Amino acid sequence: MKIFYEAGAEVGKSGIWDPCTQQYYYVDILKKTMHVLHVPSKSRKDYCVGTMVGAMALCSNGEGLVMAVEDGFGMWNFRECRFRMLATPYGVNTGWRMNDGGCDSRGRFWAGRLFKTDETRPGEIYRLETDGCTATRVIDNICCTNGILWSPNNKLLYCGDSSMKKIYVWDYEEESGTPCNRRLFMDTSRHFQGVPDGATIDNNGFLWVCFFDGHKLVRISPEGCVDLVMDLPVKRPTQPVWYGNNLDELLITSAHLDVDMCQYPQSGNILWLKTCFHGALKNRYNYRPCPCVCPPPSSSCQPRSCPKPCSPCPQPTHCPSGSSQNK
Repeated sequence: MKIFYEAGAEVGKSGIWDPCTQQYYYVDILKKTMHVLHVPSKSRKDYCVGTMVGAMALCSNGEGLVMAVEDGFGMWNFRECRFRMLATPYGVNTGWRMNDGGCDSRGRFWAGRLFKTDETRPGEIYRLETDGCTATRVIDNICCTNGILWSPNNKLLYCGDSSMKKIYVWDYEEESGTPCNRRLFMDTSRHFQGVPDGATIDNNGFLWVCFFDGHKLVRISPEGCVDLVMDLPVKRPTQPVWYGNNLDELLITSAHLDVDMCQYPQSGNILWLKTCFHGALKNRYNYRPCPCVCPPPSSSCQPRSCPKPCSPCPQPTHCPSGSSQNK
């Protein structure tokens, strides 16, 4: 375990490793910013999105990032250096915001909404279809969505509810994107301090879950048994993502919000961990826009809330075939 990058994030989240560009993307939720770290040079570019981003995914066409934001779903375009809304499934300025999310094997983007001032209020998980306009409500009664994952064979869907300190599992129909038969996977309050936050999954189907306020990363078997427990030098780890040439390393975001920095001075930084296991790259959003109904761009690269100009946007790239999980 070592410090990979001194990010100093208030609430770092949604890390994405792109081996094609050798870039690592992440957000700082409360600062409403997105960051692009060029790993070989350790040079970072910072972008003001102008809205809290809970989750994001690279687009399969290489043109940008789909984002789960305060009012629903949006898109960051690399070439235009511009953010625009795509879908507002629960309205605008409602007191909700999107939290964690991810793409399934068919390239649809999922995220769950969280009530900003009461994280015990039940919310829903939405699925943004590949047209970029249709947001389907799929799962009810999740208060604080974290760690949306699919098993390697895409037969199971996992999701944690941080407010309830529980992780659930569903049977999953891959083609239609339909979950069913919800059941408890683990009541984490019986095992750990803190709450289950962001997560990833390895090729053996074991979950790797960060415990926010618990300073731990935990590997959990498909049967719901604790396999490994790793102490971390940050109190609030937020999300792991597979990294490296063999995808046997993890990069872990963290938060320094309300943390005693004398006790946990590395909080807010990005951690690196070498493992004996292998994972996969994050799925990409298979964006197939319908230009007749999608709304126009709603904000530019430098919204009024930005304290400083944004960095120039990276140029779009296309990964070689097979470089992401999407089938």
